[in-house]
Amino acid sequence: MMNKLSLAFPADAQQNTYVSVQTENDFEFQSVAISMLREMVANGGPGEHDYPAIDEMMQHLYRLRQNGQISQEDIALLQGIFNDEFLRNTIHGYVYRKPLGYAGDYALIDMIYTYDSFEHPAYKNWDRYFHYHAATQAVRNRKAFFKSKLLEKLKGRNSPLNLLNVASGPARDLFELYQIIDPVMLTSTCVDIDSNAVAFASELCRPFANQIHFHRQNVLRFSGAEKYDVIWSAGLFDYFEDRIFILALKRLLTFLKPGGEILIGNFSENNPTRGYMEIFGEWVLIHRSAGELTRLSIAAGVRPENILVEQEPLGINLFLRIRSAIPAQQSTLCMN
Repeated sequence: MMNKLSLAFPADAQQNTYVSVQTENDFEFQSVAISMLREMVANGGPGEHDYPAIDEMMQHLYRLRQNGQISQEDIALLQGIFNDEFLRNTIHGYVYRKPLGYAGDYALIDMIYTYDSFEHPAYKNWDRYFHYHAATQAVRNRKAFFKSKLLEKLKGRNSPLNLLNVASGPARDLFELYQIIDPVMLTSTCVDIDSNAVAFASELCRPFANQIHFHRQNVLRFSGAEKYDVIWSAGLFDYFEDRIFILALKRLLTFLKPGGEILIGNFSENNPTRGYMEIFGEWVLIHRSAGELTRLSIAAGVRPENILVEQEPLGINLFLRIRSAIPAQQSTLCMN
């Protein structure tokens, strides 16, 4: 279906021949995008019927940015469409403001997990749009992946499973898991550098306080003699450049029990929400392919036969699975 936005898009063939100069089509597109966003803000945000057009706009803006066809000044102009009141009363604004000082903080992740909203009457449609995004759905799928894998590993066990949860954030994934298992069968250690995250997660998981131990610490400095059957990191490694990724993975490998497994989430290159995240939220991740995750694992000393990469249903979140090179003493600890 044609709309005023699609009229401003160059055809696919034209997109493939972009050079790093602005064309008349680019200026027209930016003008239409600015007008459209201003109108949506004034009218209380996008309705569901607007989602395809606004998605297309975000993706096209990202292509222009990648090709050097819009400047930082252009991006600032686009960001400025959303005023201070908007930024104080929307999840979009929370992402952009980063009140805890960093992107993707525990409170934001928990908003995504729980479909939370600021419920401001003028802007609540923007919160609905935020939760509609493929990337936010993929984050919720990541939680489901974790619970599914841990349930598999707990099935039929005769002794408690020992879990290390790295950059545990709100720990809602863990809280929900404990609600559906025999708690004594899972002992968890949660590590997060953010004291606010540790305080929130400790309170959330209070009913299972005997089974969950929280530590405020940088994962690269985390130490101890304890070994773990499963090491889970949902959303830390896609903030790490390759060198730190390898360093952190080497560190985690030292904590792995024989027959144990490391599970690491990382956003894939197939993220249609990337333009919205980066341009309007300044939320930048290092997106990686399955091949890149495998390459980095090998660089950390993992043998190829012990590496597997899976994905959640949308293919936006990848999961690196690394088995211990040392076989387990019991078959129940083997990779499911």
